[in-house]
Amino acid sequence: MLKTLIFALLPIIVTIALGYWAAARDYFDDQDSRKFVRLVMNFMLPLSVFSGIWSTPRKIIIQDIPLAGWLLVSMVGCYVLLLLVYRYVLHTELHIASLRAMSVADPSVPFIGSAILPLIFGNSLSAITIGICTLIINIIILPVVFGALSSDGSLGSRVVNTLRKPLVVAALLGFILALLGWQMPEQIAGSFELLGKGAGG
Repeated sequence: MLKTLIFALLPIIVTIALGYWAAARDYFDDQDSRKFVRLVMNFMLPLSVFSGIWSTPRKIIIQDIPLAGWLLVSMVGCYVLLLLVYRYVLHTELHIASLRAMSVADPSVPFIGSAILPLIFGNSLSAITIGICTLIINIIILPVVFGALSSDGSLGSRVVNTLRKPLVVAALLGFILALLGWQMPEQIAGSFELLGKGAGG
């Protein structure tokens, strides 16, 4: 298990080291960073999540309903608990308490998970986990946090805006197709994996 974890973390360490090296040599600037984020969030990660969930048999997804429940309870419960502690025990302002609670309850599952989880649990289970966490983060936690940070716009409009994000659309569409029993043809899998595999990096 230790060997598996080391080799799962090694690509992350190498990628971070390359990032520091590139930054030290001024290969990329802030504008490039924003473009990389846009590429990953709008194309690479949605393709990876969509193909991983769609290629998962319906039976496995149904078996993982308890996993979805536990992830929902743990992430939302952690956010609510920490928000209450920061707000009423430590007497922190609401917007700061919300951000601090989110920093713990909103793990970087889509980014780090896409690089590490497949090596430990396999593509199917990791795609389901990443998809569920993506939906919980974008549909529940982020709109609540944005509501605490800003008085502009209603909660409903924020949920609608998050539902339009490519990553959320990809996860929902993948779940729908898989639950309908429409298995992804192997011939088109490479179309999604070519860019999707680079999302973690």
